[in-house]
Amino acid sequence: MSRIFRKTLVAVVVVFGVAANATALLSAWLFHQHLTGEYVTTGRAIAMAIAAGSPDALASGDAAAVQAMIDEFLRIEGVGYIFVTNRRGEVVAHTFVPAMPASLGVSPPTGPARGGVAHMELPGLGDYVQVTAPILAGQAGSVSVGMDKAGIWVAMRGAVMSQEALMLAVLAVAVVVFYALISGISRPLVELAGYAVKIRDHDFSAKPPRTGDDEVGVLARAMETMAAQLSLLVSDLTRAVADTTRELQSSLAHTRAIIDNLADGLLVLDADGLVTLHNPALLAMFDRAPEGLVGHAATASFPAVLTDLATTARREGQAAAEVRLAGGGTGKAVATAVRLAGEDREVAILLVRDITAEKEVDRMKTEFISTVSHELRTPLTSVLGFAKIIRRKFADGVAPALAEAEPRTWRAAQQIRDNLDIIVAEGQRLTELVDDVLDIAKMESGRYEWEMAALSLAEAAEHAVKAALPLATRKGLTLSCAMPPSLPKVLGDRDRLVQVFVNLIGNAVKFTEAGSIAVAAEAVGPEILVSVRDSGCGIAADDLERVFEKFKQAGDTLTEKPKGTGLGLPICRQIIERHGGRIWAESEPGRGSAFLFTLPVLVGDARVAACPLPAAPMRAGQAGNGIRRVLVVDDDASVRRYLVTLLGEAGYVTAEAGNGLEALALAVSWQPDCITMDLRMPGMDGKEAIRRLRLDAATRGIPIVVVSVASRREGEASGADAAVAKPVDQEAFLATVRGLLEGHDAVAPRPCLIYARNGARQLARRYFLCPGEATALSEEADLWRAVEGGFQGTVFVPAALGHDLDLDRLCAYPGLHVIIIPD
Repeated sequence: MSRIFRKTLVAVVVVFGVAANATALLSAWLFHQHLTGEYVTTGRAIAMAIAAGSPDALASGDAAAVQAMIDEFLRIEGVGYIFVTNRRGEVVAHTFVPAMPASLGVSPPTGPARGGVAHMELPGLGDYVQVTAPILAGQAGSVSVGMDKAGIWVAMRGAVMSQEALMLAVLAVAVVVFYALISGISRPLVELAGYAVKIRDHDFSAKPPRTGDDEVGVLARAMETMAAQLSLLVSDLTRAVADTTRELQSSLAHTRAIIDNLADGLLVLDADGLVTLHNPALLAMFDRAPEGLVGHAATASFPAVLTDLATTARREGQAAAEVRLAGGGTGKAVATAVRLAGEDREVAILLVRDITAEKEVDRMKTEFISTVSHELRTPLTSVLGFAKIIRRKFADGVAPALAEAEPRTWRAAQQIRDNLDIIVAEGQRLTELVDDVLDIAKMESGRYEWEMAALSLAEAAEHAVKAALPLATRKGLTLSCAMPPSLPKVLGDRDRLVQVFVNLIGNAVKFTEAGSIAVAAEAVGPEILVSVRDSGCGIAADDLERVFEKFKQAGDTLTEKPKGTGLGLPICRQIIERHGGRIWAESEPGRGSAFLFTLPVLVGDARVAACPLPAAPMRAGQAGNGIRRVLVVDDDASVRRYLVTLLGEAGYVTAEAGNGLEALALAVSWQPDCITMDLRMPGMDGKEAIRRLRLDAATRGIPIVVVSVASRREGEASGADAAVAKPVDQEAFLATVRGLLEGHDAVAPRPCLIYARNGARQLARRYFLCPGEATALSEEADLWRAVEGGFQGTVFVPAALGHDLDLDRLCAYPGLHVIIIPD
């Protein structure tokens, strides 16, 4: 039996059952209503017949006649009982045996309303329909006839049973008919379903069942056609899948070969920091075995910086950092966040390149640049120094003598003076270039000496603006600074930040022919945003980033004369990034430029430390009247000759030493009053020579001035009393020597004033220059109050504070000797 037939049979049975039962119930209800009506009609007829024949008997009081009359009617089918009452409601005759039930008690009749029909339920006797008819309109009594309902139910059951039997017969015939019809439909459908199952199982060689031209036949032929088409499609798809699988396997093998043979290390991490892919180069870089890596945390086998880079890349898109490799090498790791196609997950791809060799080459390059820069500084000292001496002597001695000379000679003299000015200017420009190259080389190599302290950007900017103001004024430019002093402090190297301001303002002045330059700053969240804006020629969009590259400038340097070394902005970028900030440019050609940078605000309140500034020159003529001896120590003969010339012109007696050993011997035998010392010399260097001089009691008290290309901190750390950088500024050099000699008087002790923001603590190592009383002052007002009050002695002023002091006024006081001490 098919499923269709079973379902149809259940439906037929349910439908016929519901219909049959509904019909039977309706017929039974109608039949009951009909029989009940028949019983009421019969009962009314009997009651009226008795009522019509009983008045005389009731009037004569002949109860027997009435009894006989009602007994005759009792034999009629359906009559259950009859009783007659008189006008007083008393039962005259009845058909109950042996007595009339108490529930049928009657009351006296009252008028014509005594007739009617009532349904009675007599305990122990059954249900009845009682029909009551009045006798003589109720004046003589009434007749009540009870029709037994049991006959109604018997007739109803018989009718319902007959009807149910008929419905069952009809149901049986319907089932047979439906079976015949459905069998003719379900058999081909079942066969067609089996054919569909075979097609589903890719059995396209199966044949469809034989059917006629009806709808099932049309469906069968359509399925046969579809099976043929599916067979072709599946064949083509199978071939395509096989080809794609081969190509994919080949591509995967190719990709795997590339990954395995990458010179760079490859590491793929999922969102949880678990390793999903790696290559042999990565394992070799970190000396790891391949087992136990995939599916495990990267931090268990690789440096934590790789996981941190992956996290940063997911947040910012890309990140890079250096990482330590096995064996002490250095690697450059670059992480990129990638969202996998068709998958809702993101991975981080890290490429690690071994840059150990590149770092070594870079170190060698930096050392080469540093060495060349140092070597350039030494001859520059001689070239620039002698050029200044020649220019001064020409101006002081030769030019006045040629004032009355013939025009040709005078023009030649003027040309010589102009040429000397050019030589000095170009020498100074070359010095700046060497300084810039050395600075950026040190910054790139990480060997730059940063002096970090809490400081005010407003003060640093003001310092730079003061330095650049004369240059801007000469060009007719307006230079303004709008930096509120309430700006939060930053942590930085004041010298280097001043250098940033000077470079940016200097560039603005250089490329602005008319208009204004504005320096401004504001606090933006946890950073301070600084801007230097000008109204100059502007920068093209393509050059905005290029100007921060080394030796690159905006514009066409092949057709335009470069205005600088091209290192100022790269140095600014190095400094700003070293301080945790960033620098960029905004500009439109013809509408001016803006250079902006940010610096993080210093968390907490810190004291602003004294920051170094270039030493200010002293007034001429401050040397003492006594003849002093100065020992010049340098391995370069030209430098020695230049320093000897300077000192000789200043009235000092000099001696020369080419290395540390010669300096020790001359210091002991000759007993100079001061020594100038180069630090970098063959054999015994200057630092060792100073150490031995300090150990010897005979030379311990001799003031020493370091004259070297070394850094300021290296010069101070050598144990010297002052430091002058090459190329030597002759005025600063002579002022330093003069100050040390005049402050070193063991015969007549003189009092000392030490002007320093942090008091005498920082200058304690120079106390041997003050055999007399030493007083520390931290406020400028206190210094002027002491000087104006008649103080006579030595005043020590750190270079950091000397720039803001009126040194000419200070040096003009009688009996006052000023020594500028480099920080």
